[in-house]
Amino acid sequence: MSGDDEPNPDALTIRIRDQQGEETFFKIKKTTKMQKVFETYATRKGLQIASLRFLLDGERVEPTSTPKMLELEDQDQIDCMLEQAGGFM
Repeated sequence: MSGDDEPNPDALTIRIRDQQGEETFFKIKKTTKMQKVFETYATRKGLQIASLRFLLDGERVEPTSTPKMLELEDQDQIDCMLEQAGGFM
């Protein structure tokens, strides 16, 4: 077996999909805290991390979770929603 299919078994690529359907890809280790991914995503998009909500199968993803804890597989998708702020000016 050459191992070319999976050069690093501890790494995977995940997709974060926004409400417009645009996908951003991240190659991360299975032990990386999702907080790091979320912060990088917010920075790339020029958004405040506090205004974003990340969901996996409709459930909110905790920043302290890791792909391993979430049982994420390569190419899994996380949805990103803008937090609805009500009544503030």
